[in-house]
Amino acid sequence: MSVYPAVPAAPADGVEERDGGPDVVCEVYELGSHRRSPVAVRELTSRQLTIGRLMATGAKDAAIAHELGLSLRTIRSEIKALIAGLGAQSRFQAGCLLVRRFG
Repeated sequence: MSVYPAVPAAPADGVEERDGGPDVVCEVYELGSHRRSPVAVRELTSRQLTIGRLMATGAKDAAIAHELGLSLRTIRSEIKALIAGLGAQSRFQAGCLLVRRFG
């Protein structure tokens, strides 16, 4: 028996009834997370938000660097700062927090 609350199953035909598929993935992730309350978020730079939005589309670090005209090292540094600024433990969790905050 699971210790986590039940998550509604997807319809049999595979069509998503709820709007916002990433929200569902984030909810499932957060069910297994040990965090019980949100962490205070420090302000993020516009560059970090831009990088975060590109990350949320599934873009790889090298593609983000190419699109923004920045070095790969700079992108990775900004991603680390973004994760820390959101109080996240991982890149995936940072993506979930960004989806929740900024859509």
